[in-house]
Amino acid sequence: MNYSDAERVQTVLNDLGYKQTQQESQADLIVVLACSVRQKAVDRIHGRANRWNKVKKKRSLITLLTGCLLKTDRKLFDKSFDHIFPITELKLLPQLLNKNRTKNNKALSSDLDNYFDIKPQYNSKFQAFIPISRGCNKHCSYCAVPLTRGKEVSRPPNDIIKEVRQLIKNGYKEITLVGQNVNSYGWDFQGVAINFPQRKVYYHDKDKRVTASKLTVKNPMNFPQLLNKIENIPGKFWIRFITSHPYDMSDELINVIAQSKKITSHINLPVQSGSDKILQSMNRQYAVKHFKDLITKIRKHIPNAVISTDFIVGFCGETRKDFKDSCQLVKELKFDMAFISQYSTRPGTPAANLKDNVSIKEKRLRDQKLTEILSQGSQENNNKLINTEQTVLFEKCSKGYCDGKTYGLKNIRVKSDKDITGLFATVKVTSATAWSLKGALKKRSSPSKQ
Repeated sequence: MNYSDAERVQTVLNDLGYKQTQQESQADLIVVLACSVRQKAVDRIHGRANRWNKVKKKRSLITLLTGCLLKTDRKLFDKSFDHIFPITELKLLPQLLNKNRTKNNKALSSDLDNYFDIKPQYNSKFQAFIPISRGCNKHCSYCAVPLTRGKEVSRPPNDIIKEVRQLIKNGYKEITLVGQNVNSYGWDFQGVAINFPQRKVYYHDKDKRVTASKLTVKNPMNFPQLLNKIENIPGKFWIRFITSHPYDMSDELINVIAQSKKITSHINLPVQSGSDKILQSMNRQYAVKHFKDLITKIRKHIPNAVISTDFIVGFCGETRKDFKDSCQLVKELKFDMAFISQYSTRPGTPAANLKDNVSIKEKRLRDQKLTEILSQGSQENNNKLINTEQTVLFEKCSKGYCDGKTYGLKNIRVKSDKDITGLFATVKVTSATAWSLKGALKKRSSPSKQ
């Protein structure tokens, strides 16, 4: 999401006459897209801000801060940055920089009033991130997103489809739909009903059924319906999305993925803990059994599914027994990848009122232990791919090697005398580690399910 935000910031800066530089020492202006999910990310910004303020004593430099930013962090950064502004208020940027005209001496577009309407400056010629919503209504006790990005707001489907059509027309090969919880896309469109087994949900706010919002759009649709619309756009391309909430992943969505020829087989489904007690404390709204049943269902209908997840270790009150339950879950489900983070308190979240009683040392040990168990399952999964042929979209080439990702988002490297960046090719997998594959280039191919 921050990457996608940065592309919109770049559009506004380009219109103001700025040019991007890859050398920080040459920059007249630096914009930081903050992430408040973990304290470590905030600490990193503090370190860089201190360095930039030393530079300001020697030469002219303007620093701006935006992105996901808690009120408490904003107060701490007030003296470190020249300007701080909400990412959804990009229209403020020209005013902050005292520039009211573009490089073409035309007034800035009124489209700036709508964040989603700002056309991003795509940093890739074949891969694109497309935000379909912003904000979140889940209110997990540890999460800062509802505090920094607000309630969930879905982008009108026609605008999304129009952007995808243009990208495909321009030769893009991979489209990634982005949202804090893509599964609940469209729930804030008036009159859209989302069907689940034994329940019908219109719109979630703190797990309470409330009336649909007043937002109305032309041809409203839910996430599976949006995927179907994009699937039917002519062209040879892949569709990815991130991220899903286990509570909201419907049978309808699973069936759409299973029947699709373009929606890739990688599904990120954060579980966060293998302990029901911790899940309840996190306000995740599901139990471990629900998550396990969901994974079983996905693998039944999508046999080639590549499933990644998220874990938080050392959450408030996590005992050795709770952590053991997480380890058991990883052993049992054999995830292909997991993004493991050590819990850090985020001010203003409900969890900030809980006692953070797991030591930093213990959190590190649990992180290492869970990673070790994860690598065993991932190695086992990757070994099954040896001698198979995979369609790969290559992302970069250098010094006789090309790196890309498979349909299931597995990293793979091949030898190649030619630069095949941005192209699909068939690769025979020759070897595997827990986190990557190696292969031999076969031939160019069209995208297809592997």
